[in-house]
Amino acid sequence: MKKLFVPISSILLTILLLGCSEDVAPNPEPEGESVEKDEAAENIQKTTESEFAILKIGNQQFEIFSYYDAFDEYVALAKEQPAELNDAYAQTIFQPFRQNAFDEKSVLEYINLIIFTPPQDIIPLQSSLEALSDKEAEFQSAIEESLKKSAESLPGGNKTIHVFPANPAFIHGGSPELNASGVALNEEVMILFVHSSLETEELKHTVSHEYFHLIDMEKGAFESSTAESTLLESTIMEGKAVAFSLLNYPGINLSWISNEDGKVTEQARNLFMEQKDSVEMGVWEDFLNGNPVKGIPASANYIIGHEIMQSFLKNHPEIDVSEWLGMSAEEILAGSDFRE
Repeated sequence: MKKLFVPISSILLTILLLGCSEDVAPNPEPEGESVEKDEAAENIQKTTESEFAILKIGNQQFEIFSYYDAFDEYVALAKEQPAELNDAYAQTIFQPFRQNAFDEKSVLEYINLIIFTPPQDIIPLQSSLEALSDKEAEFQSAIEESLKKSAESLPGGNKTIHVFPANPAFIHGGSPELNASGVALNEEVMILFVHSSLETEELKHTVSHEYFHLIDMEKGAFESSTAESTLLESTIMEGKAVAFSLLNYPGINLSWISNEDGKVTEQARNLFMEQKDSVEMGVWEDFLNGNPVKGIPASANYIIGHEIMQSFLKNHPEIDVSEWLGMSAEEILAGSDFRE
């Protein structure tokens, strides 16, 4: 999935909540252990600074943070203290990310995202990190290229990009409909998840897709979260992001979203139209995760959103991206042939 706009499934991480609260007193520690943690924190800060790049495109500035070395540090701490994975993750990954992405701003609304679950299988993670080492420069170049192309097509404000090695538990054979490779947390913060089998063209497409979401939120075209929007609004949001990324990278393989196998049936389409104005989270999850009882396949919202948006663009080739970005979901639907 290319977008996880808000928490769709949460695991409350107590350690992360404590790490974000200034009023919680830390547990007392032996003096030697405290010194070792202070030294580790200092090394982590140096690592975070070294994995940092600034990209300027026109009036925009992009700060790109990579967390490869931070994950190496997490692996080292996890091996030393396997029962304290939450502590290790908060210290090596989440706190540096928090500082880089939000400075001193609150991040409580993001701490229960499943993407911030500490990886449990350390050996597979270590192997994944080793396999990634030869692709870091290639991925960095692809990210910068896609940001440049996207920003030139649709300029906006300053953004931060955060490159995370993917949690091996969340990689399902590299299948794009199952593997979340990008998240736009708010109008300024994008997270990318990379692994050694990820193709650079797919990464470029993901960056462009998530960049559109950042601008969509920045311009106020999509003001609410998925949890507060209608099924139609959240579906068109994804259709627009896919359309934008296809403008920049038209050759990308999106067979999983084109409904070539006909898995989104007329029954599913009719049900979508019946429930398009629903704000129930369960309805949105049916079209995201699938509901076999109702005849809804997984990723139906992406497939339908893509179908509606491509139909709209075919009917209105004269409308520029900056214009259809601001159009409502109902306007996009009305300008397509999907109702028919």
